[in-house]
Amino acid sequence: MGCSQAKIEPEALTPDDARIIRETWKMVGREAYGEYGQRLMLRIFQKCPDIKSLWQNSRVMNNTNATTTTAADDADAPNTANRWKIDLRNHGSKFFNSLDDLISVVDKPDELFKMLHEIGIRHKNYETKPEHIQAIVDGLNHTMEFGLRDKWTDNRQKSFQRLINIIVGRTNRALTGDEK
Repeated sequence: MGCSQAKIEPEALTPDDARIIRETWKMVGREAYGEYGQRLMLRIFQKCPDIKSLWQNSRVMNNTNATTTTAADDADAPNTANRWKIDLRNHGSKFFNSLDDLISVVDKPDELFKMLHEIGIRHKNYETKPEHIQAIVDGLNHTMEFGLRDKWTDNRQKSFQRLINIIVGRTNRALTGDEK
């Protein structure tokens, strides 16, 4: 089963959206970025399994380019499964840190769009496809709903959905070179 891609056009955020997004984000808290990030990544892999091999391959390539690896390099990781969990949590945490940066400029569209363009260009180098970016829509909604439980209200979900639409649309423009 592969990813399906829905066409999402970015919407403008209202001042109320920006306020709701910031208030909601404070509820998550930095200390939860690793846990939330790991849950997000697992959900993405569940919904779009082809991303898992792409992510693993780019991680391996990045590690290979940085240094020559030997069996001794894995001595710190008791086994491959633990190493995978650590890498997954770290990447998920990195995603949430990036989301934190985006939320800090949520009411400054020029800065937000510039950041998203840079993210898209960076992920283009990893051979990321638009449908891979689309996978974060379900993953983030699932993660936020799980983490915030009854605090994940319809209004919060709708405001975040508008932000995610912008993230997906703008990042995909950079991936495809369609900068209209």
